[in-house]
This record gives sequence, C-alpha cells and structure tokens, in this order.
Amino acid sequence: MFYIISQKSGRIHREPSRRSWESNLYKSASAAKAGITRTIKYYQAAIDEVAEVVAQGKPEFHARRYNAFRDATDSALGRTHCFDRDNYEVVAVEDYVEPQVTRTGIAPGTGKEITVTMGINEVGGCTDPLTETYWSM
Repeated sequence: MFYIISQKSGRIHREPSRRSWESNLYKSASAAKAGITRTIKYYQAAIDEVAEVVAQGKPEFHARRYNAFRDATDSALGRTHCFDRDNYEVVAVEDYVEPQVTRTGIAPGTGKEITVTMGINEVGGCTDPLTETYWSM
C-alpha cells in the first residue's frame, strides 16, 4: 500500500476530485502516480474553466472550480504547490513517518489555553482539541 505525500507540508495528500470518505491509500506505486496525474489534471481543468469564463466576459468567480483555480494560481494563499507535480512523492505505508506538530491555543470547550502535540494529518480534524468539533462530541 502507498500514500501520496506533499513534500512541502509532509501531509498525506488527498486527491481534490475524490470523495471525502474514500481512502487515500493506493494498492501500487503506479496507482499513486496516477493519482498525482489526476490531481494535476484537476487543477489544469480549473484553470482552463476560469479562462473560458473570463473569455465570455464574466468575472473569474463565476467558474464552478474557482476555488481550485485560486489554490493553483494565487500565491497569497500559499497553496500554489498543489499544482506542482514535483511537490508530490509516492511513499510506502511502512516507510511514512508522520511529522509531529506542537500547537498552543484556547480550547473551545473549556476556554483555557492548552498546548497539544499531534500528527500533522490530525490538525483540524475531530481529534484536535483546539477545534469545536472535538468538544461537541
């Protein structure tokens, strides 16, 4: 089994065209490389769609994939690496070492300041004590 890893952040990459409940594991390295190709094609399609909408005389944000277009082109968001094929790496599951992140913030459930160390793939999820979702369960 293989993962696609973003070299910029160290996070496990999820294809933007995949549904959220689908696994981000791939059975072979070639299947993972195909996932990288699908990702690049997704962002290229978003860029082409926005160009088409602008050619019709409408504003950019009228395009259906405008947010993906901004991810790929707007450097102010800091996500232009999403459209860079060299940013992605295929790694076997047993070779992947998840980077750890230490964060300090106010816990929404208690209002107290806490410091939490967790894996980078858990940040912002339901197991992150610095999110409202963690405290509403």
